[in-house]
Amino acid sequence: MREEIVQGHSLEEIRQDWAFKLKLSPNDITLEVIEKPGFFSRQWKVRLIWDDQSGSNLVLPSSQAVWDGSKYIIVLGEGVKQFRPFLLAGEVWFNGKHQDKPFQVSFGERVEFLPNVSVGQLTWDLQILHQGLSVVAKVRHELPGRYILREDLPTREEIDLAQYVTWENLPSQGEIWDEDKLKLDLEQLKVVHGFRPESWSEIMSVKGVGEVIIAEATLPVPSQHARLEDLVGSPQMLSDTGEETVDYFASKVQLLEEGAVLARKIPGKPGVPGKDVLGKILPAAGFKDFQFRLKKNVKLSVDGLEVVAACGGQPVRLDERTYMVENVYILHKDVDLATGSINFPGDVFVNGNVQDGFHIFAGGKLEIKGSVSHAEIRAEKGVKIYQNLVGGKVIIGGKFVVRSKLLRSVSDLRDQLSICLQMTAELIKSPGAVNFKPGQCLKLVMERQFPDLPKLASSVERFVLENKDDELITQGFIVSIRTAKHFLAGLGPLDIQAFPFLQRVDQALEQFIEKVAVEVPEKLSFVVNYVQSAVIECGGSFECPKGVYNSNIRVEGDIVIEGVCRGGKIFAGGQVRIGELGGSGVSSTFVQISADSRLSVKYCHPNVIIVVGKEIIQIEEAYRQLEIFREKGFVQVEKMRVNPL
Repeated sequence: MREEIVQGHSLEEIRQDWAFKLKLSPNDITLEVIEKPGFFSRQWKVRLIWDDQSGSNLVLPSSQAVWDGSKYIIVLGEGVKQFRPFLLAGEVWFNGKHQDKPFQVSFGERVEFLPNVSVGQLTWDLQILHQGLSVVAKVRHELPGRYILREDLPTREEIDLAQYVTWENLPSQGEIWDEDKLKLDLEQLKVVHGFRPESWSEIMSVKGVGEVIIAEATLPVPSQHARLEDLVGSPQMLSDTGEETVDYFASKVQLLEEGAVLARKIPGKPGVPGKDVLGKILPAAGFKDFQFRLKKNVKLSVDGLEVVAACGGQPVRLDERTYMVENVYILHKDVDLATGSINFPGDVFVNGNVQDGFHIFAGGKLEIKGSVSHAEIRAEKGVKIYQNLVGGKVIIGGKFVVRSKLLRSVSDLRDQLSICLQMTAELIKSPGAVNFKPGQCLKLVMERQFPDLPKLASSVERFVLENKDDELITQGFIVSIRTAKHFLAGLGPLDIQAFPFLQRVDQALEQFIEKVAVEVPEKLSFVVNYVQSAVIECGGSFECPKGVYNSNIRVEGDIVIEGVCRGGKIFAGGQVRIGELGGSGVSSTFVQISADSRLSVKYCHPNVIIVVGKEIIQIEEAYRQLEIFREKGFVQVEKMRVNPL
């Protein structure tokens, strides 16, 4: 016995259908109900049981296809329930009606299939599009042949025609154009440019209807306009975050050095004309160039593509293509947290005050309309402060200050060393030093007469190394200073080579002093209304109309203080004129002038120390019209007592 589990809408339908399929009598089939129709399924599920000897009847007869010369007649075999047309292959007719969708069939029914037959065709229609930019062929390409259907179709519930038809090529009987025809058509359209060699193979690849581009215009290459690359930008702003790392006292002025690039022109390229398929020239867009407009302190590079700073200063962009460098920085406000400090390579003018903790470094002149409080001021070409200077440090002409200090310290070292060596040479020749070596004699003279000479040599060495970038300080000079320190400090004087080497150092220092001459610029000056508790170093002259109190001032040129100078120290390389010097009830006031300078004081209080060269003059009582100068090698003091006896 054989069994099969099947489903159906009713028991009778299941019995009749399977009896037909198995070629059995309905009474020979036994049904056992497995599942009745319910909520989830409306079909019966049963077990079919029939005699095993009838199993051979499961091989159903197949459908047959017969060609009558114009169409196929398909006789449907047993078990076929649905027929699916294939519209590309041809038309399907059933019961006199054209079928284009799957339809139901049954055993023994006939279906007619009229296969498509093509006689072959290769034609086209050429069109010039987009005003001559391209030629397009609308191609119709059909291969000669027909669809054939296999005679014996398998036994299945559905016959899908697409699975059983094949294409059979036949000799061409239609209109077939060739490549020469294509070229002739192009000539008739007067197409002379842009033919695509691969277009013919693309035409042959078309199946049915399609479009092929036959020729294309050569489009113009667009121009590349010259571009401006601006390098000035905007000044850097303070960050809203990370305030702990922000230097609020730093300079916020945007600066650049000489030779820096402010802007750059990226050269453009002119366009290349094109040509349409008819040979007409397609012009390229116009090429746009521009020229920089230069104002003061800028120039063009050799190739004319860059704007270069002719001096250091603040870059300024006046408009899109106009640049300049301002070597004068003008600030119409106070120097405070809002502005930051100022570092500028040119002249600086501040129409305000300079607050505590800030600095102004100017490569040129500096003018401050207001006051300066506990700030650092540096200017290479002069400073003028219209109001007061309280605390802080001021350096004018730093290069001259360094060189003057260098010359003074080296001269002092050479003077002491020369005398020390002279006394040592005399001691060596004396009868009482026969048993002494030269180094011992040198050590003895230094300990008794020049105890500060080792410290002076160390100080000069330190200063020279700190300023070794100055062009006056050569490598040979550094070696001489280091040699002096080596043989003057510690046990150096006892070295057997100390005395001859120090003699050579003495000669080298003498040559250096003769060669170096520090000329104070005439226009280098520091003018301030009032000074208190400040440190001032000026390579030029100093002028104060009101007064100077408790300040340390070193000036290489002349000093003029119209008012009071009280407390502190003054070192002058030129002439000194003071209205009132010193004061009662305060610490002593110290004034030192060079050997060839002159000190003039209208009124001098007691407790004033004046040094001329190496001579010290102690003023113990008040004088009027005090004049101190050197004449014929002697210091002269001219004075008038305030209270004559």
